[in-house]
Amino acid sequence: MDNDSEELLKSDIIDRNVRQGLNLTWLNFAVLFCATIIASVGLNMDSVAVIIGAMLISPIIDPIIGMGYGFGIRDSKLIEKAFTVYLIEVVVALIASAIYFSLSPIKDASSQIIARTQPAIWDVLVAFFGGVAGIIGSAKKDPGNILPGVAIATALIPPLATVGYGMSQFKWTIVLSAGYLFLINTFFIALATMLGTLIFNFRKKKVAIPWKNQLFIIAAVVIIAIPSLVSASNLVKETYNEAQVTSFVDNELPEVYVVNKEISGKKIKLTVIGSDIKNSEIKALDKKLPEYKLGDYKLQLQQISKGNYLSVSAFKKYVSQESSSSISSDASDTSDKTLLKLKQRLNKKYPDIIDKIYIGQLVEKNGSDKTIVLIRLKEDNQDNQAKVKKYIQYQADDLGISPTIHFTNN
Repeated sequence: MDNDSEELLKSDIIDRNVRQGLNLTWLNFAVLFCATIIASVGLNMDSVAVIIGAMLISPIIDPIIGMGYGFGIRDSKLIEKAFTVYLIEVVVALIASAIYFSLSPIKDASSQIIARTQPAIWDVLVAFFGGVAGIIGSAKKDPGNILPGVAIATALIPPLATVGYGMSQFKWTIVLSAGYLFLINTFFIALATMLGTLIFNFRKKKVAIPWKNQLFIIAAVVIIAIPSLVSASNLVKETYNEAQVTSFVDNELPEVYVVNKEISGKKIKLTVIGSDIKNSEIKALDKKLPEYKLGDYKLQLQQISKGNYLSVSAFKKYVSQESSSSISSDASDTSDKTLLKLKQRLNKKYPDIIDKIYIGQLVEKNGSDKTIVLIRLKEDNQDNQAKVKKYIQYQADDLGISPTIHFTNN
């Protein structure tokens, strides 16, 4: 065995590092309080960088490793001390996050908060192997970037801060979901630490776990992991269904633009803009769902345009429903010179035909964009519509944009 391996397996190294991390001092709790406030700000403002910073300075992983190590060497005093530190730190973190979110003017749950309410089996794997890496890092004289990496990967403080958010807003579903994620992280980090301690045999003698304790550990693993397996199964199913719906829309509805897609219960709800779709066509589309493995669902279409016509109120509704995009509802916004240029060219070309122009651009998550052009004509007839439409298409090619053109009579 080389020197590095011998150093790694020395029991005094991990014992010293673990015990040094169990500090019942106000400084330790003050650092945790600050880390929780930072994490809460990151969650509140949807900032991943701030959340990562909070995870790096949070000391809450130390007592969890301490509990796992204590069980591994069967040291009841160490377990008691680690659990005491852990319990106090949990209370401090909950108080800090609850105070922050109670005072914050932003009460809505951000995407980062929502992300902490959907635990799945992958969180179990991250916590377990994070715990393995943590015990290895604690066993080295110089852990390098192992422990900071474990702190980021296992993400203990964000779900705990999310629990504080749920408590402050009386949203008990969030409390339970984020609390379950925190429980997963705590339990499987401690379990990995205990198993790592036994495997590395830090006490230099074999420590057997009584069979009753083994059964208890197995039962706890199964009970805690089952909800995450169910959640993962539902997530995989949702992802598959969303992909199938996207394929259905691309193949069967090429002439319309889908504002919003929603799978709710046994219904697929599509809000569309474009050519008019008759009831008979909707029924025909519904019958095609089994071809996309969506036979258990019923298709519902909400059309916010009639042919080429789109009302201003429908245009605003279209904008508000486009949840997956960022949108500028007026081309006069100087941040989009291309849309402004299109609007100027239209006004210059047809001052006697065009009464009003509304232009918006959707920048979607996949990087593509869609320009919505809504025209109100002074004299609305087929000739004027065709003339304006042809000119817009010509200018769109020149400006490199993809427009959806509609007319309004109000």
